[in-house]
Amino acid sequence: MDAFDTAELAPSSEIAPVGCIPYEKEYEGYWRALRGAIQREEVSDRGATISDLLIDNNPGHYTAWEYRRKWAVQEGLVNEEIEYATEQVVSNPKNYQVWHHHRRLVEILDKPVDALELTQDSLEQDAKNYHAWSYRQWIVKKFDLFSNELEFVSKLIDADVRNNSAWNYRYFLIRETKFDPHSRVVEEPSLVQETSYAIRKSRLAPHNESPWNYIRALARLARIPLADVVGLVDAVRPSNPQTTIENRFTAHMYADILTESDSSADKEAAAKLFQ
Repeated sequence: MDAFDTAELAPSSEIAPVGCIPYEKEYEGYWRALRGAIQREEVSDRGATISDLLIDNNPGHYTAWEYRRKWAVQEGLVNEEIEYATEQVVSNPKNYQVWHHHRRLVEILDKPVDALELTQDSLEQDAKNYHAWSYRQWIVKKFDLFSNELEFVSKLIDADVRNNSAWNYRYFLIRETKFDPHSRVVEEPSLVQETSYAIRKSRLAPHNESPWNYIRALARLARIPLADVVGLVDAVRPSNPQTTIENRFTAHMYADILTESDSSADKEAAAKLFQ
């Protein structure tokens, strides 16, 4: 920070903290300089440079990101700032503040810019990155970008059938596109297709819980008993009643189906599954 006089930029007065965090001297200088700019209500290129130095040291510095947004809006540099934010996301893909900054800039521009590409690249690096999935949900819903998403998430499930994040996103897509919140009805063809899809995927990794949870979620969404889910009973019911179901997830699903029944015999059979 040779271009700035830290002492000159520091706040004129501050309340003494109850406890002091022992920052490194250089970082403390940047932070004091930014607090001084904020105290003076100075939004300037100089302040933006200070915020950049802080972010280089601490990408989670919320105040520095907030300052940069104010500066970018004031200077008409929101598009350029999104490029900067994208670079930071690539470098810090698990940092909430970086993703939040990118989202706020997209909100200001009211267009998705490179958000789908950014989340796709992030998920290619880590297919379970919560921040990338959360951001993609928001982008897709806000800008109605659903058209290719089922194909997108299918590829990720094909790559890793145990990716619970991808299954969760698939449920989000069905809920947002195939479910009528007024009538509380899920389009029947989609419901049949999706449950059949999940049953097929369950066979690829029998000890994977994700497809079964997906079916349960669809049944709740459609407000139908599990026994009415097309093909489900045949998929989990043993051909011989005396046969022990070795797979615990299949057993749990079959027990849930039996438990929903009004028949006391079915409820007893469900209890026996776990004896």
